Amino acid sequence: MTTKQRQEVETRLANYNIPVQILQMVADKCDCVLDTSISGKDRARKPKLPTLLARLNDKSIMLLQQIFLDCQDSFSNFRFAVFLSSTFSPMMHKYVMDTKISGKSKLQYSFDVCIYRRETEELVAVGMQNKDESQQASDDKALRKFLTAIKDIRALHPSVYGAYYASSYGYENTNPSRLVKGMGKEKEGERKMEIKFFEYKNTIYFESKPRSH
Repeated sequence: MTTKQRQEVETRLANYNIPVQILQMVADKCDCVLDTSISGKDRARKPKLPTLLARLNDKSIMLLQQIFLDCQDSFSNFRFAVFLSSTFSPMMHKYVMDTKISGKSKLQYSFDVCIYRRETEELVAVGMQNKDESQQASDDKALRKFLTAIKDIRALHPSVYGAYYASSYGYENTNPSRLVKGMGKEKEGERKMEIKFFEYKNTIYFESKPRSH
């Protein structure tokens, strides 16, 4: 990567609201030590994205390019985490990628993104994606499997109040939320559950809602 190529990539990446924690994960994957400190009079502020990008090695910049500019499927969990970070502040929440969570049934479920409250380390939200190798639309069977997993883990982790599913290949049925059927109802003292379905198309996530006729 030439200096000019790197500058062009950095300029494009600077348009994305990438949390420091995600940059740190990318740096770790690329054997890069990311310095997030600030000196001088700006010490109280967090470093700006262009400053942090400049501190990354070429390998990290190339990986960020693959994730956010080339939108490679194999790194979709990073994009999903950045999208969810607009709802769950990375200052108050910790993001963990590709992990398994046990439910009350003792079964384990794989999630692309798990979000924990930093202060208490409680699990508050999970994200799952359609990873069908044949790139088929998400059908009712896949969505019911997701909802069953959510119900089971919430029975063991009542702190969970957000569950999000994303598909890059659309949905077989245009109204996936119809399957929820009251799952968002809270027990006494529990926070209301939010369950949403998203489509990822043309580098943008948008909520999948029933189309009006």
